[in-house]
Amino acid sequence: MISEKSNRILLWFNLILLIVITSAVVTFIVMKSTDRRKAADTGVINSMDLLRNELNLTDDQYKKALMENDRTVRTYNLILDMICETNVSMIEELAREQSNPEVLDSLVNKIGVLSTSLRRHTTDYFMNLKSICNEEQQQKLTLIFKRMMQLEEQCEVCNKKDCPRKERISNLGK
Repeated sequence: MISEKSNRILLWFNLILLIVITSAVVTFIVMKSTDRRKAADTGVINSMDLLRNELNLTDDQYKKALMENDRTVRTYNLILDMICETNVSMIEELAREQSNPEVLDSLVNKIGVLSTSLRRHTTDYFMNLKSICNEEQQQKLTLIFKRMMQLEEQCEVCNKKDCPRKERISNLGK
């Protein structure tokens, strides 16, 4: 059985992870809708057009990428809705005079499962994009993933002096 201190630590860790993931997805969605409005108004290209241009996607590849993107966004929205509902339930339980630790633990587990699901769908999305691309495009896509994940910035704040991951990160996409 997990001690109460470990349970609290896991609860806070999951809450922080949930907030980070949710803010990233919300930012992605907001930026995408902003890009769409700008593209319609000023002729600025959206993120999928940018991806098309950076990877030199053919029309067929681009159609497949758009379908994959639409499917993934719908899935993200469903998962984010479930995460939101679970967060509201957790806050309601925490606000009670006598919170039930079993209910809270169940909600924390549900948030963990939903966060894992969000990550799985993200990796599936990127793997499906990769399968659409040829070898040269896959290398470019890896570099785009690397930029999106801001791996170099993570190395700048890492507390390890001679971290072996730095070299691995620098070799990605080569």
